[in-house]
Amino acid sequence: MAGQRLPTTEGLIRLERLARVLVGLVVLNLAVTIVHAAAHAELQILPAGVDLAFIVAVIVVGPVGAVGLLRFHRAFGAVLAAVFMGASFAYGVYNHFLVTGPDHVSIVSSEPWTTVFVISGVALGVLEIVTGVVGVFVFRSLARTPSGPAEPPA
Repeated sequence: MAGQRLPTTEGLIRLERLARVLVGLVVLNLAVTIVHAAAHAELQILPAGVDLAFIVAVIVVGPVGAVGLLRFHRAFGAVLAAVFMGASFAYGVYNHFLVTGPDHVSIVSSEPWTTVFVISGVALGVLEIVTGVVGVFVFRSLARTPSGPAEPPA
């Protein structure tokens, strides 16, 4: 056990707080995603095929499943949440800001839902970055807070 740091109460409290923040951010991200999906539907910008599969699997289900894993496999759940948020961010930036198409924020028609579409798209980008960073911090805190004594080298 020489040379290994034991978890402190303060470190465990900080880790628990970070994990709760991660869960809250994923829930908030899901809520904003639902609002953004409603704007998509109202503006008749409906994803299909591979886009729809990606949205459902990576943007909607993935982060929720990742935070569900936090209770049992905290490090894996935190990394998975960060990866899903990074992939969601890349997808959103690509489709809403880089590629000219019906999903691009500058092309969407001027209707009441246009403002909701643009604001929720930007909010999702910010939330995805923040949530991904918090996921990384949860993982790093776990790496710094061992759960027990190290096994002697074989």
